[in-house]
Parts: sequence; C-alpha cells; structure tokens
Amino acid sequence: QESSSNVHQIRTPLHARALIEELDQKQLVVMRDGRKFIGLFRSCDQFGNLVFQSPYERIIVGNQYCDVPLGTIYMIRGENIVVMGRIDEERETPFNLRAVSQEEITKAQQAEKEQQMMRGTMLKRMNDLLDFE
Repeated sequence: QESSSNVHQIRTPLHARALIEELDQKQLVVMRDGRKFIGLFRSCDQFGNLVFQSPYERIIVGNQYCDVPLGTIYMIRGENIVVMGRIDEERETPFNLRAVSQEEITKAQQAEKEQQMMRGTMLKRMNDLLDFE
C-alpha cells in the first residue's frame, strides 16, 4: 500500500517541469506574429501563460535593432508563443546589428511596412495584367 505522504503528492507534468527549470533565467520569447520579447522569467500557469520581470521588446528592422522597455512585469499568453529559450548573457547584444533609438526603429518599421505594401500592390497589378480570363 502507498504511504500517506505519497497519496497527496502532486505529479508535475513533463512540460511544466521543463518550464520550472527555466524560472529566474533571462529568456527570449518569439511570438506567432514575429515579435520578440526578452525578460527575466518569473512564473507560469497550467495554460502556458508566462510572467516576466523587467521585460523589453527587441525590434529588428534590417540591420538595426532597438530594445523597447515594457514596464516592470509583463504577462504573455501561452497560445501566442512559438518558442522560448534562455539568453546567453555574454552574447545577448547582437554583434551584426546596430542599436538605434526607439524613434529611429519606428521610422524604419513604417518604411518597411510601406515597402511591403507597395510590393503587394505591384504583384496584384501584375496578376491582374496577366489574367486573360
């Protein structure tokens, strides 16, 4: 028979154990929409929602990047996470990217978005011209 101490033990699922091992470590989280967040992983729940301390969003456009602070505590919904991994503190700063201000990265994002829209418009026009129905 099982002893009374074993009856009340909670079995932690394997995926939860993996997350628990990453607690109190600096993590990079990549979201479904491509955004990247970095922060100190503090907590999680049974749904895979994650809580970070001192988080920031790393925005990368071309060869430029900017780390935008997000406050002191930030929660990320588990359903939007693609991948999470520990940050190597010695290699955290991208060596092949140039750090810029938040204003500069916002301008670069807008220019990139306009360029993508223009490319889409041109492709649509080409498809319309080539459509011989």
